Amino acid sequence: MHHRINETLFDRPQDYAPRFTTKPGGGIDPRPWCQGFYAAINLNIKRWKRLLDLKNPNHGLLLPILIYCVDKKGRPVLGKPSQGPRPRTSSSTRPTRTLPSSSPLFGNSTTSPAMTARSYHRRRAD
Repeated sequence: MHHRINETLFDRPQDYAPRFTTKPGGGIDPRPWCQGFYAAINLNIKRWKRLLDLKNPNHGLLLPILIYCVDKKGRPVLGKPSQGPRPRTSSSTRPTRTLPSSSPLFGNSTTSPAMTARSYHRRRAD
């Protein structure tokens, strides 16, 4: 069964790519998708606990999703935004609230997150 699911995701990634809502002025609003992903995490939080641990080096993989999520009380999942001066960063590394139509995390309309991760890991191995 696992093999068949993997083949389906590989052969037709566009069928399983995230579907984001678009903003009236253009651009993508990832919040509903990210909040749905976070709700799915909470269905089996014990399985996700290791990846949610801040000490886990892979925790950063969830940050582009969790930045858009709020808990049941409407508080940001990643905590209260910090106050005070922010370190200077270049515009290419500064986090934004709007994702471009093509993102390394989510791919584009023809690339699924699984395919994006797979190609990322292949490039890293080279």
